[in-house]
Amino acid sequence: MLTPLDKLKIKLAVSLGWSIKGKLPEAIRAFQATEADGVWHLHRGLRRLDDPKLKAILFSHSLEEESHAEEFAHTYNHYSDQVMTPASYERKDLYQDYDAPWKIFAYVNVGEQDATDRFRYIRETLKEGQLKTSLQKIVEDEEGHVDLTHKMLLKLGATDSDIRNEVLRVRLTRLWEQWLRTGKRVVDNIATLMLSIAYYLMGPFLFIAARRKLRHRFVDYDNNQIKRL
Repeated sequence: MLTPLDKLKIKLAVSLGWSIKGKLPEAIRAFQATEADGVWHLHRGLRRLDDPKLKAILFSHSLEEESHAEEFAHTYNHYSDQVMTPASYERKDLYQDYDAPWKIFAYVNVGEQDATDRFRYIRETLKEGQLKTSLQKIVEDEEGHVDLTHKMLLKLGATDSDIRNEVLRVRLTRLWEQWLRTGKRVVDNIATLMLSIAYYLMGPFLFIAARRKLRHRFVDYDNNQIKRL
């Protein structure tokens, strides 16, 4: 569920941020990375399943996620003159508990729900265009994926209480990670601001000092030339 702050951020991004050249393709590239990341985690979960029927369901799910990543790549090319380079970052297994593979799908379920809510609201905020058309198709699939992953959790033996507890843990973890990312951006921005202020405050004095140093060197050079004569 999107918070009022989330909705405000999306509206500002759509109306202002994405109007800056290059920002819309950059956002679409991030959407593509989200879908590709989901595919990777689904494949990791697939390895831990023994039931052929569940494997087939999950594989079909991963194919749809892969098609979403390709759809965003196609949409990126519509808005950008450059060929999209997929985002590259380190991935790692979410869980090392091989006795409870259902936890992976709890994480995927949270991701599907959040992506569905976010993509749906972006679609509603956008004007007609290629991105809105792409999001329409993707949201319809994602809505089904939320129910699918929940059913997978039940089939893997997780109780409703287990699911609630794990979903809460995942959301708290994601919230903490988001807080750390936000904090890092704030610190980086503050550091950049302080360096800029220091530059503009100290720059004139450094310029004057450097100019005097050069003047003295030229004077010494001229004096040496005169002595030689």
